[in-house]
Amino acid sequence: MRTKAASALSLTAGTLPRAARWLLDRSRLQALLVTTAVALLVSGLLVGLPAKQVAGQQLPTFAPLAPQGNAHQTQTDLALDVPFQVRFTKPMNESTVEASVQITPAVGVKFLWDATAQTLSIRPDPHWQPHTEYTIVIPTTATDLEGLALAAPIAAQFTSGDQTGGTITATRMVGDQVSPSTAFQVTFTRPVKMSTVATRLGISPLVEFNLVGDDPTDVASQVFTLTPKTALKTGTIFVVGMTEGGTDSSGSLLNPIPQLRVETLETPSVQTFTPADGTKTGDNNQPISMRFTVPMDHASTQAAFSISANSRGVAGSFTWSDSDTVMTFIPARAFFIGAVITVKIAASARSTGGLKMVAAIGATFSIAAPRSRGISYSTKGITYTGGQTAADAKWGGAEKYTMDLMNCTRTGGWVTSGGQCSSQSRHTLPAQGALAQDAGIASHVARPFAIALATNCALLHTFGGTTTHSRMVAGGYPGASWGENISSPGNASQSGMISTAVFFQSEASYKGGHYRNIMNSYFHRAGVGVWVANGCTRVVIDFYG
Repeated sequence: MRTKAASALSLTAGTLPRAARWLLDRSRLQALLVTTAVALLVSGLLVGLPAKQVAGQQLPTFAPLAPQGNAHQTQTDLALDVPFQVRFTKPMNESTVEASVQITPAVGVKFLWDATAQTLSIRPDPHWQPHTEYTIVIPTTATDLEGLALAAPIAAQFTSGDQTGGTITATRMVGDQVSPSTAFQVTFTRPVKMSTVATRLGISPLVEFNLVGDDPTDVASQVFTLTPKTALKTGTIFVVGMTEGGTDSSGSLLNPIPQLRVETLETPSVQTFTPADGTKTGDNNQPISMRFTVPMDHASTQAAFSISANSRGVAGSFTWSDSDTVMTFIPARAFFIGAVITVKIAASARSTGGLKMVAAIGATFSIAAPRSRGISYSTKGITYTGGQTAADAKWGGAEKYTMDLMNCTRTGGWVTSGGQCSSQSRHTLPAQGALAQDAGIASHVARPFAIALATNCALLHTFGGTTTHSRMVAGGYPGASWGENISSPGNASQSGMISTAVFFQSEASYKGGHYRNIMNSYFHRAGVGVWVANGCTRVVIDFYG
């Protein structure tokens, strides 16, 4: 194809007319002239450029940087077996650094380097001396791997810490006592060898035990656990301690370790039944209470409780008081007169510490006909003590009567609307011993506050910006067990005081605050103040432990 095309072109050109051939030749001449002109122009430009010699550029040079360093740890209380570290900016010639290290005061050391040869750990051999200030200097004779000396000496100071100490604790505490199944732990501030602990740790009275550390390799144990092989005896004081001497794993002497003195929990038992075994009660609504020797677990103790009347089960509810040492059962219905009530607590009842009773225990009592007694009200024959006069206790008869009514309720009776003390009650808390009437509380706390309330016709425990506790303290009774009941009966006569007593004990169904104060076992005495002013009667009863 290429050959054919060329022949055709030649044939065509060779057959052009003369005029056409002239035009073609003229075009070729013009193209040649333009090409020649461009060549001459470029040549002229090159000739016009200035002549200059070309040379290579000199690169800058740098001197090697001298190594520098700083102390990684500058502190107080450095543990006696912990290395002191120095860090350098470049890999160092280890032998030159080690040869130049100066330590004051002198102590044996070992040198440890990291993989980059830039971090030096100066480790005591065997340990730093306790509470000592050390100075470490590395002069400029130390060099890096290129032989360059330190740019400046390194100087640092640190203070070593205390000797290794420890504490001994029980693993199973219940309040301030321990469970018989407890173990004991000795925790050190630094690692200690098993052999050191095993030869010095003991427990008295002597019991066999296993001892393990928290590091199976016995290189870095800081916590050692002493586990008795059998349960500890209940209700017994044990002392766990380490004899003085011995060293930690670095060889530093141990500080003396304080002994641990603990008492194991008591095995729970029933201290008293109310009503007592073999007695008769005139209260056919009699609540049954059990006082235990230790705080008890509610669920297991209630499950272990059983009660029957003439061999038939009795329904009811439970309440707890006195820090879970007293459980009270409230019958849902009144007992029949003449019924024999049998109460039992199975050995499955557990204390809050998890201990079961040694054995089951029970009591039996019977229901007698209700009875009642009168409570006298008189303003005669009142004895005033502590400098008091009849004028000081203007309503002294009402104060004494109020105290007698309150003690009827407290000791398990029930004040009737007629002022009788009936054996048939509606109690929901166990009976307590009678409160002593305290003339000092009456004259210095209760009566002055009753006067203030009556004078202002107020009924507020915080009247005058005071509190019950602040008034008790000001009156000379700063103890931690205190309480107060106040009321506003219609008069200061017998009927007014009865209405106060009946109102307070009516809270038994829901254990209101007034009723709980009256039945509180922590209170042992009380002062009563009664006053009338401006047509207002006020009764104040202040309780004290």
